[in-house]
Amino acid sequence: MKRAFVLALVTLLFLSITGASQTKRRSSQKKPVTSFADKQQAELRAGREQVAAQIKNLTQFLYLFGGISKSIDIAERAKSIHEESSAGMAPAQIEQSKAKLRESIAGVRAGLEQLESSFRLNPVLQSYYPSLAGVSKIAQTAEAQARANNFDQAGRSLIATVNKLTDALISLR
Repeated sequence: MKRAFVLALVTLLFLSITGASQTKRRSSQKKPVTSFADKQQAELRAGREQVAAQIKNLTQFLYLFGGISKSIDIAERAKSIHEESSAGMAPAQIEQSKAKLRESIAGVRAGLEQLESSFRLNPVLQSYYPSLAGVSKIAQTAEAQARANNFDQAGRSLIATVNKLTDALISLR
């Protein structure tokens, strides 16, 4: 009987220890150790994402830009030959559309300047800066062309910007 009691006590003690160890929560978790190479890869990934975002924004803008620019051109031709505008745009609307396009191109240029400076100032991305350098200058040219009412050339300059950004994205691999 003593033996059975001691065996039951040992079994109960053993079960309570294993049961407690199974329900015990760990209070501290190991923090992931990031190496310098991991940090560099994260910076490169962020740089690629920035360039890709600019490409997406610029191509969407160019899609809209083309339609608006064409409408302005049609309305101005109709106005110049003294016909009623088939595009349905009054002279005030034409000027307003031109002003909005110029303003939008200025916004695109500002975004590209910011992208360039982020690459120029980031030690990890500096080596890729030469492939990106000049995109804001091309956008500045497009802005000047738009101010001169040469929207077709401004669009072509912005397409050149997309091409340069695409080449920069390829170099970031």
